[in-house]
Formats: sequence, structure tokens, C-alpha cells
Amino acid sequence: MTTVQDIFQFLDEYCPFSLAESWDNPGLNAGWRGQEVHAALLAMDITPEAVLTAHERGCELIITHHPLVLDTLRQWNDETDRGRNLLRLAQNGISHIACHTNLDAAEGGVNAELAKRCGLENTVLFGGFGRIGERETTAGALIRQLKESLPAETCIGVLCHEHIKKIAVVGGSGASLLELAAAEGCDTFVTGESKHHHALIARELGINLLMFGHYETEYIALAPLEQALRARFPALSFSVMPRRAPLERL
Repeated sequence: MTTVQDIFQFLDEYCPFSLAESWDNPGLNAGWRGQEVHAALLAMDITPEAVLTAHERGCELIITHHPLVLDTLRQWNDETDRGRNLLRLAQNGISHIACHTNLDAAEGGVNAELAKRCGLENTVLFGGFGRIGERETTAGALIRQLKESLPAETCIGVLCHEHIKKIAVVGGSGASLLELAAAEGCDTFVTGESKHHHALIARELGINLLMFGHYETEYIALAPLEQALRARFPALSFSVMPRRAPLERL
């Protein structure tokens, strides 16, 4: 018999929860450690669609990247989106484990996979969970490659120079590490999204800022995680929620 706790322990090996940032809320967000698991769904978020898909596929567990709750939620009722999602999990007898910034930092996680898709060499950890690596190419070639390999419909950002050779990657919302990347000698910063003032900082520092979407730069970590889970628990059924970014090109 495989339980939620068994899968939790494997996840703690694959992407140790000790790697998570202090503000984060990874781990068992909802459910029962002793619950038997026959099938599990991997998704980016707990949404009504994810819970319905898990229920239809007979899953007792959903593993997501983003936690169900990051800040304080004082009332768990059907009057808020998060409250309704928690109630849906309970009503369907589904447990939930989140692997957030620990999966960002882990080998085989978000940023390791993003660095791989950028074709980076000699990669090193930076900022706790990002990656810096080398690749001599052009910004245009890198943009075309990532649009295809992520995939991403579009790229927005700041282009200061075309020839590049040292690249920092932080999936999701990673532009808080932009200045650190510039201090490390990077000429290009790849992330999912940024705030307005980060674009101003990029122009001031002369570093390319390339943004391909929060969802697009993190979803890529789910397939490698699914493969690892299948290898460890061959008797169980694992599947990934179909790719559907919450934002779309209009």
C-alpha cells in the first residue's frame, strides 16, 4: 500500500522542502498523510478544473507547484475561491501536496529545466533557486528557441544588446534577482514576468530582460517530476493536468 506520506517522503528527496523560501507554504496543504493512493494528478494550481479532473481520473492526491494558500486565510468557507477549492478537495476525498520554491531550486526542478531548454552550459545556482549558465548566441535565436521549446506564444521584455553569452534564468516571477544577475556579469535574464520597475532597472543596467510567461516557464517542471514518480511508484497511475495558462494572447 502506498500512502500520501510515502509520496511526500519521495518528494522531500526529489525537491527537499528544506530548500523552500521562508515565506513559502509547501508540503501537505490539505488531506491525510495515511490516505492510500492509487492515482495522482500533477498540476500548476488547485483549481475547480484540477479537482474535477482528479476526481474523474480516480486520483486521491493532487501535487501542485503553487500552494493552495500563501498568506493567511482566516475563514475556510464557500465565499472565497480558495475556500471553495479546499471544500472541493475535502468533498472528493483528495489530498494536496505543494512543491513551490523547493521545486524551483531542486536539481531537475523548474530552473534546472529552464536552463536546459535555454541550452546553457556550466550552470551554477544563484539567488537560492535561480541558475546562471553560459551560451554564446543571439537574443533573437534564444527567443525563437524558447518560444518553441517551452512553448510560449510571445516574449516581452527589454533588449539592450543582441549578442549574449552569460544568461540567468528564474522561472515564474523572478525579476527580484535581476540586479544580482547583473552583478554576476550576466547580459541576459530570462524569467516569466516582472514588475514595471524591473524593466526600468534592466534598461539602466544594460541587461536583457526576456519574459515568456509565469505559467509557461514553470509548467515545464511537471513532466520530469511525473517521470520520477512513475519510476519510484510503478504500480501507481500518474498524469499531468493538460497545459492551459490562465493568461492568453488576445
